[in-house]
Amino acid sequence: MENNHQVQEHSKVSIEKIIDSIRESRDSLISGFLLGSTLVPFLEQNFNIATLSPIKLEFLKRDLKELQISTLDLVHYSSLIKQMKDANTYLPVTDHPLVLQEIRSVFQKYCS
Repeated sequence: MENNHQVQEHSKVSIEKIIDSIRESRDSLISGFLLGSTLVPFLEQNFNIATLSPIKLEFLKRDLKELQISTLDLVHYSSLIKQMKDANTYLPVTDHPLVLQEIRSVFQKYCS
């Protein structure tokens, strides 16, 4: 029994892996928007807009690319990081409210 406990302690997920997992999930979602496959459904579902003007669309994509290459806002994601650390997991979190909130804020600039 003691051996199992030691193995579990050694297999704890690091904060770095959790942060990388959140960033990869966010960036994967952004990539879908940049390729266009999920952009229109996201606009329709979240903003009741079927399309944007070509100029707004280009600016939106530029801002999404900037978000994609930016570092993760650790303050914004602190509750998710803590939750994942407590659960000892770094599973993908693409549909987590904090990820969607960060991305919606970019869309909001062009959809209001």
